[in-house]
Amino acid sequence: MESYKQITAAYYEKWLGQDGILSHDWKGTEYVYSQQRNIVQYGYSSQFDIYVLCQKERIVISYGDGAESWIDAVKAAVRPGMSAAEIANVLEHIFDRKTDWSVKYVFNHMPVTSPEARVLEAEDYSEYEFFWRKCHPGCSDTGWLREYFDEMVQNRMCIGVCADAMLASCTDAPGMPFMEEQAQEIGINTLPEYRKRGYAALACDRCVQELLAQHKAPLWSTAADNAPSRRLAEKAGFVEFADVVAVTL
Repeated sequence: MESYKQITAAYYEKWLGQDGILSHDWKGTEYVYSQQRNIVQYGYSSQFDIYVLCQKERIVISYGDGAESWIDAVKAAVRPGMSAAEIANVLEHIFDRKTDWSVKYVFNHMPVTSPEARVLEAEDYSEYEFFWRKCHPGCSDTGWLREYFDEMVQNRMCIGVCADAMLASCTDAPGMPFMEEQAQEIGINTLPEYRKRGYAALACDRCVQELLAQHKAPLWSTAADNAPSRRLAEKAGFVEFADVVAVTL
């Protein structure tokens, strides 16, 4: 499992803009100016002008051009040992913006797989499209969906669980801005009427196994207040890696 931890750390180092900053033990707070803060990363709708990664006894604050004039205020307010919640409050006060607070996970142990979860094939597209439309009833633009589905099928990343002769829960593959050959984040959707039945866990467990078979590190990220997703991550074999508090100006 150590290699998956190293890959996960390397992935978030790319986000921070400084390779190696998480690979050795240190305590305190580090500031990193990074061009990564000046661009919109693949798979995201906006850039993060401030990207703060919090782990036990250490904080890394990555910033770009948009936030540079506020960094002295951040340095004066952020203290070693502050929690992610405290940092979020500080940043919201300084920037007068809502923060994006997420929890990042690292794969830790093997999940239990089930034959109920299956890898979808190309001929399953109509079933997947019906499922996707039910999950996103307000979205009418699906011109991109077939290409996305075919790519997931090719990478064995579209794992579904059926109930009542239809897809009830299915994984997907969020876009990876870095290290796509070495790591993949897992996404999951479940129809509202089939939630709390364990279907999402079955699909995610199988997805983890598929990624491991491809020698890729499974990644998991979710909003800090998304308790169901956090519980699901733990069921699928993940443990907390870091909190990330980000600001878009």
